[in-house]
Amino acid sequence: MRPGFSERTFEFCFNAEFCHLNSALLASHPHIPTQNAEKDLGYDVEFELKKKGATKSIFLQHKVSSYAFKRAGRNAKFYDHHGGEYYRFAVDNDQHFTLHDLALNKGDAYYCAPCFRSSKDLETHWRANAIGENAILLDPRQVGLVGPGRHNITYGPSGENPAIHSETKRFERSYRGDKNHLPPLTERSLTEGYFEELSSGLMARASKRRDARSIIDKIKTHRPIEIAQILLGRVYKVSWLLLADD
Repeated sequence: MRPGFSERTFEFCFNAEFCHLNSALLASHPHIPTQNAEKDLGYDVEFELKKKGATKSIFLQHKVSSYAFKRAGRNAKFYDHHGGEYYRFAVDNDQHFTLHDLALNKGDAYYCAPCFRSSKDLETHWRANAIGENAILLDPRQVGLVGPGRHNITYGPSGENPAIHSETKRFERSYRGDKNHLPPLTERSLTEGYFEELSSGLMARASKRRDARSIIDKIKTHRPIEIAQILLGRVYKVSWLLLADD
């Protein structure tokens, strides 16, 4: 059964609620890359949160899931894995690799998908400010890299027992999108090495884009932090704020 709402609708509702409920923690407005940039960067939205005197980022890749009521045909292995009904969304190898790489090197990155399926459910949770607590967050680092081709991520009706298939790998645990059940966020030191790694990664990805080549030629001799800021702003249309603690 297909979801009763689009991925774009779920993404908008989740982001709006997240900003509303976490307004006291947000260090900035949400950063949403263009659709073209999203493919390179690996996420739909970045939230910067102030926690314990530090600013930390969480990156989300939104998904919507189909729902299986019964065991039939090719879904048998998924149904058997969950011992009954389950949710499923598809990911391809490139997308999973990009999100996994982002989670390892740049911050905390998660798949974000609903544990509900109808437009009526969405309306109910929207009015109750309960979309986040009914959305599952999954860390790609917990299942590691996967082989080529398309894969499926499944989870039970309440978000239990999440796993990625073809070769089944279970996520160690899941989180929720409300402020009381967010995953612990990583505090990263903004060292020279961090900026060198960030800028080199952005340069490698941007070099494949025709619209970025003239920009790259002009900034090759810039400092790593300047390269990162220019590429994020002018190529990926993402603002990046570095906030110092008092």
